[in-house]
Amino acid sequence: MADDDRKLTYSERDRLRREGGGARPPRGGRARADEEKRAREALKSADAHFTDEQGGQAGKALANEVRAAHGTPELPAACRAYLDAVGPPRSAELASIFLDAGDKAISLPVLDELLRQKSAGELELSGGLLRQVRLLSEDFDDDLASRAEDLLVEE
Repeated sequence: MADDDRKLTYSERDRLRREGGGARPPRGGRARADEEKRAREALKSADAHFTDEQGGQAGKALANEVRAAHGTPELPAACRAYLDAVGPPRSAELASIFLDAGDKAISLPVLDELLRQKSAGELELSGGLLRQVRLLSEDFDDDLASRAEDLLVEE
């Protein structure tokens, strides 16, 4: 078919594909091991992308640690670990927990992320998070209060 230097028709290509006429790499032990390694790496990468939490599976594990530490003295440490590894949380639920930590170094990046989301039109403050931001707007710390007030503008 292809001996006469003409292009194959679609039906000829399909038939060759069905019959296994395509070139296949040798299936030795080394090639198989390399292919399995690439497949594992691709699955690991896909797992990291297919989670609701930012930061992939590691971010999900850190977020679960923050949720588990909520209401305990370990909350600030769990929040710092999350911030160091992933950055400020993007979900309102997790941001609210971070603000409960009561640590300025934790609250400032969270408020900055909330401000970024609000300016991008991705956030509408409501419920408990709105109440937390209102309380922070009356804080004695000027940095916290000014960021919280900026969030409350047009609320």
